[in-house]
Amino acid sequence: MLRIAVVENEKSCSDLLKEFIDRYCKENGEQARIVSFGDGIDIASDYTAEYDIIFLDTVMKHMDGFKAAEYIRRKDKNVIIVFVAPDAKYAVKGYSVEALSFMVKPVNYSEFSNEMSRCVEKIKNCRGKFVVLATENGINKIAVDSIVYIESQNHKMNINTTEKLYSVYETMKSLESRLPKEQFSRCNNCYLVNLDYVKGVHGEYALIEGEELKISRSRRKGFIEDISSYYFCG
Repeated sequence: MLRIAVVENEKSCSDLLKEFIDRYCKENGEQARIVSFGDGIDIASDYTAEYDIIFLDTVMKHMDGFKAAEYIRRKDKNVIIVFVAPDAKYAVKGYSVEALSFMVKPVNYSEFSNEMSRCVEKIKNCRGKFVVLATENGINKIAVDSIVYIESQNHKMNINTTEKLYSVYETMKSLESRLPKEQFSRCNNCYLVNLDYVKGVHGEYALIEGEELKISRSRRKGFIEDISSYYFCG
């Protein structure tokens, strides 16, 4: 499922982009969830890193696309931004916010389809590197490699990363299914561990970034095998 935002103050242009997205998805076997915004300030004021692609108009009443992109980039370094502008003179400014590409109005379907293909290819190359989570503080896009371990505690999951702690109301099974199975392993029913951070096993404990996590008797054999496979067979 592609998560796409269309930020455009002209309804006719917004409707055309949404029509093109639907057409592209039907022709290429993709699915998309599209959210529309009428001004840059509408998406930037309370931005959450939940989108794969943002089609962003450059000229809008309250906040132009470049200013909105600056706000977005502070919270999301990975979302694909495609500017849609009335004139090619705006193209150079897109580099400052790492836009993938730039389309000049009126956009035709052939050009749009080519840009969508570039976007989709980039998204698929990055899938598995990030996971989107609905945490207590909103929606967050978290780098998989930054997750140290996940702990089940009082009906919620505490996700310990190298940067901060996130809490989500989701099952361990659901989280486990969204993470690379060769990289994550359970040392007991309460802990799902990123094997990159396992420094060793000492008795009944896994040594992980200065912490000791209990290895259950029922999980010990599988956990040790997962460590061996990850480091010596991968």
